[in-house]
Amino acid sequence: MKRHDSRHYTEEELLMHFLQEETADVAREISGHLEECGECDAIFREYGDLVGRIQAWPVPEVPEQARQSRKAVLLAQVRQDIASGRGKGIIPFLQDIFLAAWNHALEHPLPTLGYIAVAVAFALERTISTFRLDRILPGASEVFQILRQVF
Repeated sequence: MKRHDSRHYTEEELLMHFLQEETADVAREISGHLEECGECDAIFREYGDLVGRIQAWPVPEVPEQARQSRKAVLLAQVRQDIASGRGKGIIPFLQDIFLAAWNHALEHPLPTLGYIAVAVAFALERTISTFRLDRILPGASEVFQILRQVF
């Protein structure tokens, strides 16, 4: 594969390079490009920072007895939910679950709106980055920067 000096690498290609999930030829090509392109290098370094922060998150050990206890409680709840839906069919059972979620959303509108706002913001950020709208539409750059700060 020949190197294209005028082409920037996608975020996905840079992430694969960071994770060393490409062929040796592609790795050399991207490494060379990163030495010459500050924009791609900045994104690549951002991935390094992000992965480093994720790796620093503490993951508490859960004792086997506690894990089994939580599993038993969850299975008992699922079995109870399934038993209460027996004889009605799967559609009414799913409708009951949806209705319960809907009622919870109506009773607690602010957290629900927060979840919806985060989901919409995430979808918008992915759309902007996937289709490179920040490079096409001038205003999308500002929206993209705000969304990156949120996430």
